[in-house]
Amino acid sequence: MRFNSFEFAVFFAVLVALLPFFPRGKPRTSLLLVASYVFYGSWNWGFLLLLWFTTLLDYGFGLAISATEVPWQRRLCLWISIFANLGFLFYFKYGNFFLDNVAFISGIDPEPYYLRIVIPLGISFYTFHTMTYTIDVYRRRVETCRSLLDFALYVAFFPQLLAGPILRAGHFIPQLKRTEPVRDDELLSGLELFCVGLFQKVVVADNMATLADKVFADPSQWSAAAIVLGTLAFWVQIYCDFAGYSTMARGLGRWLGFEIPRNFNYPILQTSPREYRAAWHMTLGQWFSDYVYKPLGGSRAGDLRLLRNIFITWTLTGLWHGASWHFVIWGVYNAVLLCGYVMWTRHVPWRLPDFRGKKILHWLGQTASMLPSIALFRVGDVAAFKSLMLRVFSWEAGKDAPLQWPLAIALLGIVHVVCYFHYKEDLLQKLRWPARIGLVSSAAALIALLAATSRPFIYFQF
Repeated sequence: MRFNSFEFAVFFAVLVALLPFFPRGKPRTSLLLVASYVFYGSWNWGFLLLLWFTTLLDYGFGLAISATEVPWQRRLCLWISIFANLGFLFYFKYGNFFLDNVAFISGIDPEPYYLRIVIPLGISFYTFHTMTYTIDVYRRRVETCRSLLDFALYVAFFPQLLAGPILRAGHFIPQLKRTEPVRDDELLSGLELFCVGLFQKVVVADNMATLADKVFADPSQWSAAAIVLGTLAFWVQIYCDFAGYSTMARGLGRWLGFEIPRNFNYPILQTSPREYRAAWHMTLGQWFSDYVYKPLGGSRAGDLRLLRNIFITWTLTGLWHGASWHFVIWGVYNAVLLCGYVMWTRHVPWRLPDFRGKKILHWLGQTASMLPSIALFRVGDVAAFKSLMLRVFSWEAGKDAPLQWPLAIALLGIVHVVCYFHYKEDLLQKLRWPARIGLVSSAAALIALLAATSRPFIYFQF
């Protein structure tokens, strides 16, 4: 069931109605855990088996790591946990990709060896949740969770289970000790966040998807300008689709008494590759920074090692998104942008002089540099991407986009800028009840009137 479905509305309404009958502590945690399993099992009950095994695996290794002070024993437990988690992830998500590449090199027909499996929903996200826990226990950054019930809810908490944000045990598990009831301001902000996220998904993302689909269905018939507009439309689509899910997850979490970390900070308005990557899918970026980039040496080493660390981190980030070479190339492209920017800021003393509109110029440069990355992400095929880019850079003629397309994208951009400067996620709390009711009713009416055909969330595939 999706957040924007009738089934989920019924599911969540029943859950909220049951909450008062389950006091905080084990009763409330048990209810939320059962609800999370029902939510996840509604997609495919078989997926629960792997979720349960992963939960038991890392719960056990967390206890084993904390039970000894012998360094080699702690390291052994940690590495068994890491290899087991990555092994499951590799088998389900990358097994056939590996076979394809072996077959390409060897010339063997891979068809008889293909794995006839379905990739479990959210496997990349909950695998990173559990790996985070065992690594942090090993590093002594979090206390070992002695309660299997608490740990199981940390892994399976349904608002963020399928597409993040990626939780840290040190942030979520202590919240289970909370005894005070959910406050009115949390309910209001939760409702506000859910409405904003729902609007982003069903009104903005799903409508922009129709524009992008028309262009990318057959780019050869469209002009270069129309391809650029289609790429911009997909950028808006994937941003509002993923940010919408994350924002709805935060709103649901507040209704249940939990704070889920923010995952996006207006990335499309950032003016440099570093700022953009720090503002987009922030919990994933922080995960790779803490568990890959910094252990490799981060930025503390010389230039060559710094460049190596960025390339390794971003190649793995690209591969995390999917088992395809275009995702790897997408990661490498982002690494190149970051390396170029870092080297420029480190070693080139020249900067543009200050003038009115300097930030806008920087934003235009950042946006132009990101468009090939966005197009590659959408096309999903290296040869098709090459053909697309040749068409754009040669500024080929073709079918022009309707005037409504640039007008719609420009209007959304203006609204986004206004929100960046003025919206602080507490609008409902500043209003009196009649205004609150009017605002929520207006939002619901706009969603009902402008919502496009419901589509799956893009990041469910990852």
